[in-house]
Amino acid sequence: MAVETTPFTMAISWNNNEEGWPFPVLPGKVEIERNEDGNDYRIVGKGPISPIEKPDLAKISFESFFPAQRYPFCGLIKHINRDTDQPDPNAYVNDINKWWHSGYPVRFTYVGANAENDLYKIFLPMKIVSFKRWEEAGSPGDIFYRLELKEYVFYAPRRARPVQQPDGSVKLVKDPPKRWDPRVPKETYTIQPGDTLIKIALKELNDSSRWREIQRLNNLTDADLKRLQVGQVLKLPKRE
Repeated sequence: MAVETTPFTMAISWNNNEEGWPFPVLPGKVEIERNEDGNDYRIVGKGPISPIEKPDLAKISFESFFPAQRYPFCGLIKHINRDTDQPDPNAYVNDINKWWHSGYPVRFTYVGANAENDLYKIFLPMKIVSFKRWEEAGSPGDIFYRLELKEYVFYAPRRARPVQQPDGSVKLVKDPPKRWDPRVPKETYTIQPGDTLIKIALKELNDSSRWREIQRLNNLTDADLKRLQVGQVLKLPKRE
């Protein structure tokens, strides 16, 4: 489910925007930090120098609270307690803890006052570094928190395969890097109209050549491949 954003909106999402929500109470201050990751050097006869390096990964931190009641300043509220029809702050906490332990990054979104200008937008994949929460006297049920995030860079290993050269020698050639898939891997897949194992392997495993693994895992014969039924559930191997 996509997370809609409007001016002055902060949101967090997970699993390629399958889950997520805007923060119901905007923080009073958002700290965005990006330092240079470099060293100073000393040259004989010239003294110290400081070469310009690429900036370090961005860090974002802020404090706010998840409300237990409908305050007039609250924005869009995602989680509602069915018994009381009031906001459910523990559901927000459970989401963050689940995403943190999933091993996959979240995506942090901020849209400033000028929504048409990209300079006022932040849309970064990030990992959760710290999540502190507490309760305060005078605000029963509200959960106050401090969230610290750090920019995440997608990466994936590249395979190398031996290729025979015209002179008879063998050289290792690296395959082109594949696009990193931010989705959380599925354990099963329900066959859709027009599906083949090759299409399923490409769509769910990002590698069409792994269709044989799906066949073996589900004990399918070659004849079975011609009789795949829409709605049939297949087990999926682990994504590499």
